[in-house]
Amino acid sequence: MSVLKRFRPSPAMVVASLALLLALGGTGYAASQALPRNSVTTIQVKDRSLLARDFKAGQLPRGAAGPAGPAGPAGPAGPAGPAGGAGSAAVKWALVRADGGIAAQSGGITLAAKPSAGVYILSIGSAVTGKPILASGGYAADAGDQRGETTAGPCGGGAEGRTCPTSDNTSSVFVQTRNNDGFPADHAFYVAVLG
Repeated sequence: MSVLKRFRPSPAMVVASLALLLALGGTGYAASQALPRNSVTTIQVKDRSLLARDFKAGQLPRGAAGPAGPAGPAGPAGPAGPAGGAGSAAVKWALVRADGGIAAQSGGITLAAKPSAGVYILSIGSAVTGKPILASGGYAADAGDQRGETTAGPCGGGAEGRTCPTSDNTSSVFVQTRNNDGFPADHAFYVAVLG
């Protein structure tokens, strides 16, 4: 009996032990009870206490897009696409000097005549009617920057062209170069016939 008397708890120990049991029992009870659906509102939630993992996908609205990151490495090349059809449009072109000499060309183009200043008649070697003809200024031995418009069109008259003073046929092209004031003047040019 003296052994039990020696381990007899004091009143403070009894009260502390009882408080501990009640606290643990209450926490265990609360943990074992599921909260009813939609029972927690914004009033019960502490600011900044929820994380993205606490929400299902799509529950949170997206914020503004951030800055783009650095580009990643290039991926492997994809498969080659189907081959295109054989084109029927051939391009004939020439770079003509101011004196009428041909500096470079695709082939088969000759100077048929140079009847006056700024006027050139080129023989293309095939019909040019019904095909687009493009002309622009060039720099083949002609460094002058002060120049006006360069125009071109087919010879042989008709609805598309004009009557040329020489070589007036459907395989010739009339080209005229002008100075800055709009008067015919010798200048280098490019000419191309598409098709």
